[in-house]
Amino acid sequence: MDTLLNLWSTIESWMLAFPVVIYLVKIGILLGCVFAVVAYITLAERRLLGFYQSRLGPNRVGPLGLIQPVADGLKCFLKEDIVPLNSNPLLFRLAPVFAFFPPFAGFAVFTFALPWVMPNGRTYHYSVADVDLGVLFIMAISSLGIFGLILAGWSSGSKYPLFGSLRSASQMLAYEVPLTLSVISVVMMAGSFRLSDIVAAQQAYKFYFFIPCIIGFVVYFISSVAEMNRTPFDLPEGESEIIGFHTEYSGMRFAFFFVAEYANVVFISMLAPALFLGGYDIPFVNDLALYGAHPNIVSILGVCSYAAKSTIFALFVIWVRATFPRYRYDQLLKIGWLVLLPIALANLFVVAGIKLFLLK
Repeated sequence: MDTLLNLWSTIESWMLAFPVVIYLVKIGILLGCVFAVVAYITLAERRLLGFYQSRLGPNRVGPLGLIQPVADGLKCFLKEDIVPLNSNPLLFRLAPVFAFFPPFAGFAVFTFALPWVMPNGRTYHYSVADVDLGVLFIMAISSLGIFGLILAGWSSGSKYPLFGSLRSASQMLAYEVPLTLSVISVVMMAGSFRLSDIVAAQQAYKFYFFIPCIIGFVVYFISSVAEMNRTPFDLPEGESEIIGFHTEYSGMRFAFFFVAEYANVVFISMLAPALFLGGYDIPFVNDLALYGAHPNIVSILGVCSYAAKSTIFALFVIWVRATFPRYRYDQLLKIGWLVLLPIALANLFVVAGIKLFLLK
């Protein structure tokens, strides 16, 4: 044990001399975990859809189909990369990159648990950068993915992908506003844009924000499903109509869009607990530190709590896909502008009244 502690002290002193190394290590660990979760949420969805539809999901590649995501990745990697003759080659190649990176950048501001305490008393936070304007950064970065979809449709040189990308743009406009208003209600309750402060405010109030912001939570869920282009709001892809924005893509470029979609699912599923469900908080468990429990035990339980809440939210998103049929395009826009927007505004006034008169 002493040898390990001495080794860690040497590594720690070296990292402190070069602070950028700490951030690179954190980014590497975070991206590795996110890629693993994204890979296996695809397997979980396919198995669950098979269960919901009384059929078998993927179960041949590896025990219980656990190596299926690896096989799918290799299949996309080995497929021919086709660039249509009528396309804009440069933008056609860049579009998947624009769609791929924004959801992964957003993970940097999440705080997954209370800090980990080392034997020498130094603490390490479960976040890459817990910035003051974390929520604002998330809303800004999540809006950038639409540029990749628009570029993909326009640069393909085909009318069908163009229709899909135009649908994507109008759908984003219809649902981004209610989504933002639902998040603002949480910011109003917490009095801060920092995600760790929002979790701390829920601990201080002794209740989670989905209780006073229950309407906002419902608006958040519906709007986030539309933001992710998931059923029943998957009009930009529209597989049965053959107008998806990625119709002309193949190989790894198509896989970039595929991975970006599921990274968005993970991203939205991890944002919801932080905003509405107390993040890493477990009722009564955080008080263990007051009774002599080691802080790292509370920290580990916090990571497990955050993971469990995010998993439940993601499974609910999958259940919605298996349950509801796709809306018509006019219905989709009507729900966004004429239903969710007034409800989100009303929720904002209700939360402001609660904050002003009941939580002085």
